[in-house]
Amino acid sequence: MSCMGMQRAFGQQVQMTLDTSTIAIGARTVLRIQADRDLTSGAGKFEWPVWQDTIPGGLEILQELGTDTTAVENEEGKPIIRVERAFEITAWDSGYIAVPPVSLVWGIDTLASNPLLLNVLLARPRAPGQIAGLADIRKVQWTWQEKFQRWIPWILIVTAAIGLVLFLLSRWRNRPVAEVEYVAPPAPLEPAHIVALRELDRINKEAIWKRGQVKAHHAEVSEVIRRYFERRYNYPAMERSTDELRSGLVHLPIRAQEKELILELLNLTDLVKFAKWTPQSADHQRVIEQGIRFVEVTTIAPQNSED
Repeated sequence: MSCMGMQRAFGQQVQMTLDTSTIAIGARTVLRIQADRDLTSGAGKFEWPVWQDTIPGGLEILQELGTDTTAVENEEGKPIIRVERAFEITAWDSGYIAVPPVSLVWGIDTLASNPLLLNVLLARPRAPGQIAGLADIRKVQWTWQEKFQRWIPWILIVTAAIGLVLFLLSRWRNRPVAEVEYVAPPAPLEPAHIVALRELDRINKEAIWKRGQVKAHHAEVSEVIRRYFERRYNYPAMERSTDELRSGLVHLPIRAQEKELILELLNLTDLVKFAKWTPQSADHQRVIEQGIRFVEVTTIAPQNSED
């Protein structure tokens, strides 16, 4: 199905905005594309267009500012997942530049955003005489006294550094040798994925959400995933909010689909814990299944060894 304006498909929609609609030629602005998806529409993801250096319409891409995924409420008050991509752009032609709708694919549907219009103005000419010409370059010959004075601070710094190194080396050689007490190595920790899968299985069997403890059910799932994340990637996930964790994912070796999976899970549990959102029965099982899937696809494969 092809769409020519900002449209919805089973709760999904795409919108395109500019931080400013009027810039000077060569100036910069930010183009943002927001793709909203309904939580009740099931799992899935948007397929984004691939742009290199330019955007259809003649705008030049200076840099891609990244992707941001958040849980928000739409105009009808329903919880949705919003994925936003931002691009820093500029234009080198004056006049009005039409940016055609951008198309994203969701399942079998193709969603088109709204078009945009950017007004590019020429820079104002300066009054005559405001900018002076460049002066001629003059060569200056330093005397040996001036050169020596410039090097005196560096000579003192190097001398002091050498003296400090010799002093520390002398102290280290004359240090008393202490007896080394043998300390037994600690018992090896149980693998992080084993602990996480066992805890998720326990939460699934207890199913405390059936006894009205919905918030506690989602809080336990969030804690298990965050503790696994800490041990797996050595990242303090328990001390970070979901927004802070989203920023840290950029520097971790996690594929895009796994990033979207854990962010969707944590956003859903945050809605239950903090926004007092009442999920459906399928959502209680869904967070368990997504947690198990994230642990399984990010588990480090054991290396074969021979005794």
